[in-house]
Amino acid sequence: MIIFQDEQVKKLKRLLEGWRMALLTLKSVLLWEQQWHPAAIFSAVSFLYFLVWIMDLNSLATFAVAGLLLNFIDFIVPFVSNMIYGHSAWTGQHEKMFIDICNNIVVSYNKTFQNIRTFYSMRETSPTMYYIISISMLCTLTWIASSINNTFLLYILTSVMLLWPGLAHTGLFNSLFSLFNKAPKIPFLKSD
Repeated sequence: MIIFQDEQVKKLKRLLEGWRMALLTLKSVLLWEQQWHPAAIFSAVSFLYFLVWIMDLNSLATFAVAGLLLNFIDFIVPFVSNMIYGHSAWTGQHEKMFIDICNNIVVSYNKTFQNIRTFYSMRETSPTMYYIISISMLCTLTWIASSINNTFLLYILTSVMLLWPGLAHTGLFNSLFSLFNKAPKIPFLKSD
């Protein structure tokens, strides 16, 4: 498994070669190394979805514009990174951080697909539980999607996904859970 993971990291490093300086900056923003990073993330996502709302495109045109934007970013980021930083700015510490980023991406990717495989293996091992979970999740998703605007749902999902690493890194989840654990327990049903 480790050998397979090392091969995946090497392939990912080659794939992201032009993005390496941008990835270091992106990591610092996603982990909120400065106090203004959460506001910058939220503002960028809000501005992007504001543009989507203003353009009022249909679904197919929205996917086309998103694809164009992603292609433009994929073209311009390596070009600008090499122009700004150059190859001489790359140090051993940067290389170590880049390898760590690639390793984290591969580990998250493998863990996600392992969880998906585990869920689908429930179809063979415990079909009743599999169908209960699947049907309840799909019904809930259908109810939410029919009740709330889909663009707004994507906005919330994107914001949460981009703010999640910073929330986890700063330990806000742990402090929130510790507050709940310290709260006095109120018995709902007293036995006399």
